[in-house]
Amino acid sequence: MAEDKFSEYTQGLYDTVIALRKEVDNLRTGYSIIHNRIDAIITLADKNTKDALKEAIDIEELARLAVVAAAIAHKAAVILIETGAIEKTKNTLEATEKTYTSAQAYTVENQARKTAGGFPNS
Repeated sequence: MAEDKFSEYTQGLYDTVIALRKEVDNLRTGYSIIHNRIDAIITLADKNTKDALKEAIDIEELARLAVVAAAIAHKAAVILIETGAIEKTKNTLEATEKTYTSAQAYTVENQARKTAGGFPNS
């Protein structure tokens, strides 16, 4: 019967192995929870990226239309030979062209995010 009992050292090793096994199980559970949360974040980031791209395209289109309108106004001022209007419409045209250029850059940036699968580190 004395052979059925573990020595104190063997019992300590056995207890350590059991504790480590429980710790590994806890880590496995924790990893699973973290993995699920990361998947949820990635899904949300993809959705946000798609929404941001759509918004960027809309903004770019509005900026393009503003450039068209400013160009028409400038041409009309030139045709009418209104010096004050020519200068003002020229300034407006230049400002809308800068806005359009910025909007295009923003759209390209959002397309890059979408193809990269999320928001890059900035």
